Amino acid sequence: MVVIFGLAVGSFLNVIILRFDELKTIWKVRSHCLKCKKEIRWYDLIPFLSYFVLGAKCRYCKKPISYQYPIVEGLTALLFACIYYHYGLTWQALLLAIIASILVVISIYDMLHYEVPDILSYLGILFALGFVFVKLYSASSLNWESIIPYGYAILAAGGFLGFLVIISKEKWMGAGDILLGILMGILLGMPNVLTALFVAFISGSLIGLILIAGRKKTIKDAVPFGPFLVLGTLVALFWGEKLINYYFGIF
Repeated sequence: MVVIFGLAVGSFLNVIILRFDELKTIWKVRSHCLKCKKEIRWYDLIPFLSYFVLGAKCRYCKKPISYQYPIVEGLTALLFACIYYHYGLTWQALLLAIIASILVVISIYDMLHYEVPDILSYLGILFALGFVFVKLYSASSLNWESIIPYGYAILAAGGFLGFLVIISKEKWMGAGDILLGILMGILLGMPNVLTALFVAFISGSLIGLILIAGRKKTIKDAVPFGPFLVLGTLVALFWGEKLINYYFGIF
């Protein structure tokens, strides 16, 4: 049931991503093919499955349907399953599901437009604060000492990314990544935020090298960094402590 719900949410996230600049149309304009403008029937809107049943093509004009649709739907379902596995049906899980949905939108939107919308980061920060409050309150450890690691994490992630933005004059990454760094710090705390940054920069470097080697990009081309920050955040969220323990265990 959690996976099915995740697929449905992922389908809605696709709509938000595509109509983010005109959100009012979500309620006013029904789903339609972006090529032939034909309205899509309900039986062709089944999350994930319809894409494959239709052979990745519009039923009417036979033009290809973007693989973004099944990827976002499948990814959202997978994230919801991971959240349920780690947190069960709790308030923490609900808040994390909302945060994960926001991160998915941020990631895909940044890939499409090379921009991290500030409003999404602010929403993520708001729900991340709620998640930390519920987490600490549930553990009966809501005090100033328990909040300190999150303050350090905000300084570490937001400050480090801000430093890179300033010294590069936004050539290495955009100012929107600073807010995303603050979101990471609030959500993960110390030392998990360091794991997230490590994963983000390593994965970003590897993908960048692969794109350059495949002549898809040159060393001067921009690569959206938001998706890698999101990847690092999710990895650290679910497996941060295990990775840190494994790392120190090596030595």
